Amino acid sequence: MKLKTLIIAAPRLSFLTLTFLIGILLSCTRDDIVPNHRIPNEIRSINHFIWENMDYYYLWRKFMPSNIDPEQQPDPAQYFHDLLFTPDDRWSFITNDYHALVDRLQGIGKIYGHEFKLFREAGSKQVFGIVEYVIKNSPAESAGIKRGDIFNRINGVLLDTINYRSLLFSNISYTIGFADLIDEKIVSNDNEIFLSPIVMQEDPVLLDTVYSLEGRQIGYIVYNQFISSLNSDLNNVFSDFRTKGVNELILDLRYNPGGSVGTATLLASLIAPANVVSNEEVFIKYIWNEILDQYWRENEGDNSENLIIKFLNNEQNINLNRLYVLTSQNTASASELIINGLRPYMDIILVGDTTHGKYTASITLHDDEKSFDWAIQPIVLKTANINDETDYRNGFSPDYYVEDDYLSPLGSLEEDRLAQAISLITGIPSGLPARKSFVEVLPNVIPMISGGSMIREDKIILDADNVVGF
Repeated sequence: MKLKTLIIAAPRLSFLTLTFLIGILLSCTRDDIVPNHRIPNEIRSINHFIWENMDYYYLWRKFMPSNIDPEQQPDPAQYFHDLLFTPDDRWSFITNDYHALVDRLQGIGKIYGHEFKLFREAGSKQVFGIVEYVIKNSPAESAGIKRGDIFNRINGVLLDTINYRSLLFSNISYTIGFADLIDEKIVSNDNEIFLSPIVMQEDPVLLDTVYSLEGRQIGYIVYNQFISSLNSDLNNVFSDFRTKGVNELILDLRYNPGGSVGTATLLASLIAPANVVSNEEVFIKYIWNEILDQYWRENEGDNSENLIIKFLNNEQNINLNRLYVLTSQNTASASELIINGLRPYMDIILVGDTTHGKYTASITLHDDEKSFDWAIQPIVLKTANINDETDYRNGFSPDYYVEDDYLSPLGSLEEDRLAQAISLITGIPSGLPARKSFVEVLPNVIPMISGGSMIREDKIILDADNVVGF
């Protein structure tokens, strides 16, 4: 591998986005390769694009196999996946629809608006869903669908383990049929709603409010994706928190799969102790592969902004010494970055379930000069806090394990996870032992996947700060 030219810069922006201005000309010399002319030139071009970028940017580049020939593989997606370092890399991906990816990274997609959790009845193929939340201004909200609604059929067809993907994720209009919970059974009812998906950008701030309890002003925000283009929404929420004298905060990230590192830095800077923010202490560190780490250190020094991300001095900072975070297995990446980056500076109390365990970040690479629409989203770095704590591949375990209470509205003081956090703040018993969770009411069901506009696991890997072209 021979590097001809490398021009990389990451200037300090207002939200410290992980932004790269990249101009790269890479050349590979493979004397032992005999071109296979049965593979179209376009495929070979795509494969070489994949190799050249992976061999430079990929975090685990030194583990990539060297015996996979880009001149021989007729399937670019397979070629890309053959290069990945598994099982450590659970998140890098490739797409042949670059423009759709750009939209997805900004939370824009074709959606119905009801995000849900699927379950299977034990000993059966039958599947049903429970609505976890409804996206604001979506078709589902307009139709009156709400958290806790149970559904079990699409266009009159009962959902099962074979058909649920094709029925629920078709992105075409359909009629959704609902059900009731009766005597520990899911029973179909006559309620059916016709839904047509629309293209829209999801507002990541699903809910924000302030509770005045026991002399405390408790801020609560349900934040569902770190989207850099909507950073002003976060500033507005915290401006309101500051005006209302919020002195405790419950940050609900249970449905947040991640997103912009820059937006995570902003959110952390709105929360952290004032002296940490004003002193612009280190929030996180970037750990690159050996080539890029050496480049930054030699050209920009050990304090390069491509190696160290600092808190942002923000006038809307609410100056807290502790933070309550509501978590789930879908709490990932930038959400976990908040937890890991803030822990050295304040008490972080986790309520809910163990988080996903994504300690890495990716960028989008696309060749604007070529005719193909392929792009790759490789993992290019991992993050660490100021104490060099990283590699939390098993996620963060909660301090208080609490089942998700699907049958109570988000923001309700009766909702189990929120009730537990408020109890810890105020000392008022939450009453959780006296209430049965959904899992206790329906003990013979098996959780499957979370989804809605797309499967939640896919949202976790669709996690990047920006789009890069060269």
